[in-house]
Amino acid sequence: MSTSDYSTKPNWTVTSDEEMPMSVDGSWDRTDWQRMWLRTQVRDWRTLALVPGDDQTSTYDVANLIARLAFEHGESIQVADTRELRLKYVAAYLEGTRWDATQGDRIIFATRSASSNLATVPIARAADCAILCVSLGTTSLDEVRGTIEQIGRKHFLGSFLVRPSTELDLPVRALLPRRSTSRARP
Repeated sequence: MSTSDYSTKPNWTVTSDEEMPMSVDGSWDRTDWQRMWLRTQVRDWRTLALVPGDDQTSTYDVANLIARLAFEHGESIQVADTRELRLKYVAAYLEGTRWDATQGDRIIFATRSASSNLATVPIARAADCAILCVSLGTTSLDEVRGTIEQIGRKHFLGSFLVRPSTELDLPVRALLPRRSTSRARP
C-alpha cells in the first residue's frame, strides 16, 4: 500500500524542474516561502500533517508548495491528499504510510478541517508533527481552539497564516512558532 491508495494524485509530481509549475511572478525565492521552508525544518520529521482551522482553508495548495520548496532544496516530499479519506480507512492508510516513511520517504498529509472530516484527528495525531493552517479573516479563534483541543497541542509544530485562496502565489504568509503559554494560541 502506498500513500496514493486512498488519495487523489497531486496536480503535479515532484520529479524534475521542467514539470514544475511556476508561480505567477516566476520566482520560488520569495522570502516568506523560504522562511516557511526553514520553519518546517526545525524538527526532524518523516510525516507532517497540515490541518486547516476552518472549512475554507485549503491545505492541499500549501502541501504542494512545501513539496516544491523541498525540491528546490534537493529533497523529495510526497503529498498525500487525505481530504476525502474516511475514518474507517485511516488505520490501513496509516499502516501504508508508516512503511513508506521507514523507507526514507517524507510525506505531507493535506487534510480537511477536523470539524468536517473526523479522519483528520487520527491522521494528525499519528504524524510526527502537524501545522495548523489558518486564514486571516475567515478562521475564528473558537475554530482554532477546537482544532487544537481535538488533536492535542503537543502535536503542533506551529501555525501557517494563509490567505483564503487556492492560488499558488498566495498561500503562505507566516509561520508562528508554538508558544508554551497557558493561552490557547496555536
